[in-house]
Amino acid sequence: MKIKIYQVNTDRDEKQVAFFGIESLPKFQGSSEINSSIYDSVYVGSVDCKTLEDVFRKFNTEHPTGYKARSLSVSDVVEVIESDSVKSGFYFCDSFGFKEVSFEPNKTKISERFCDGDKAETISVLLIQPGKYPKTVEIEDSLEAMQELVGGDIEEYMPFEDEVAIICNEEGKISGLPLNRSVYAEEEVDMGYSEMVQKFREAEKNGEHLDGYIVFTEDSFTEKYPLESRTYVVSSDNKAYRPNMGGYSIYGTSLDGTDKNVRLEAYMAAEKGGKDGWKIERCYMKEQEMIEIMAGDFFICHAPISSEKFLSLPPDLEKKYSEKFRYPEKFVRMDDGIKAIPYKPATRDMER
Repeated sequence: MKIKIYQVNTDRDEKQVAFFGIESLPKFQGSSEINSSIYDSVYVGSVDCKTLEDVFRKFNTEHPTGYKARSLSVSDVVEVIESDSVKSGFYFCDSFGFKEVSFEPNKTKISERFCDGDKAETISVLLIQPGKYPKTVEIEDSLEAMQELVGGDIEEYMPFEDEVAIICNEEGKISGLPLNRSVYAEEEVDMGYSEMVQKFREAEKNGEHLDGYIVFTEDSFTEKYPLESRTYVVSSDNKAYRPNMGGYSIYGTSLDGTDKNVRLEAYMAAEKGGKDGWKIERCYMKEQEMIEIMAGDFFICHAPISSEKFLSLPPDLEKKYSEKFRYPEKFVRMDDGIKAIPYKPATRDMER
């Protein structure tokens, strides 16, 4: 459906009819006719709606990218330009439903906040909010849209090796915005497999979980696989590393996701795979040091050095940083500093 939206400009609304239903017009202006001259056009574009009620919901709960006017409300006029389900014409948003009216668009003016939805350039970014899971959103590729998303002037922060940027409110902490997520610097620490097993078992005794990385040699396989396919992420939360378990299993998943939840103990030469099993080339764990705490809403976008502007986050980086910032965090002050404690929102309703 392609539509155009007109809203009363309150500066020209001498009879003060804005936000009143059509039955109130005679009382205020002596006529039930719509005075087109007090209206501004605020939006034109194609929207994924089939009915006028769909339009109302969309322009109240999920504004299209680039939309800057107020939410659709009583006294607004929606022009249906093209639709498979609604007759073309002008429809007054009444107290209950919509009423088709006569309207003269040539008498209206163009609002300073006018948006052509079909021409708005957008980028796809990963939005991260306190107490919520990350989500991918489309935003207008403009400074104003980015400022609106984080609630103030933006600041660019690039702590990662990937060409991505964290875009946040530059005064988030000063203005007391809620703490959101911690940012860590990671260092790979090499160790032998037996040392990793010991660390895993100690962690499980203390009620903690650790992740480790096992890289298998190229000649362990009949085909030649890249490094990410030969590197498996293994958790200490496996029966082989937990005390008093009734079984013995080690599940792992390759870094590139091509081999998921594999029973590694059956293949590893260091476990039950025998002398012809997969041989270990390297084992390592990642140690983290908290370097920053983000306050308020922020988003992550692609920021290649070769580009003068921010770009949409590619799917692989979207997945990577969705996992990195997946869980909301609570922050507790300890004797040795601040500790971030990940948690799951109790219900999906808490994410709204």
